[in-house]
Amino acid sequence: MHNIMTLNIIVPIGKIKFVLFEENTKGNSDTCFYEYTLSRSNYKRLTVPPKIWMGFKCLSDSNALLLNVADIEHDPKEVETKKVNEVNYEWG
Repeated sequence: MHNIMTLNIIVPIGKIKFVLFEENTKGNSDTCFYEYTLSRSNYKRLTVPPKIWMGFKCLSDSNALLLNVADIEHDPKEVETKKVNEVNYEWG
């Protein structure tokens, strides 16, 4: 997901791995990925600025809950999406 607004994400239930990166406009494979894991035991807010791509994966044995604390209503036209195979990242 590529957002045009700032996201403020918390994970009150379960455990989720987030991967953030900027669009690689140079055409090479030097994309720098940033990994964050949020959970009840690592309870923090992850702020994702505009124009940053983000993917996430549940690491819990059961369900997890992701909350975006926003001050405006969600508009699905405000994000771009990519398929997993379009990003050169190994989720493992």
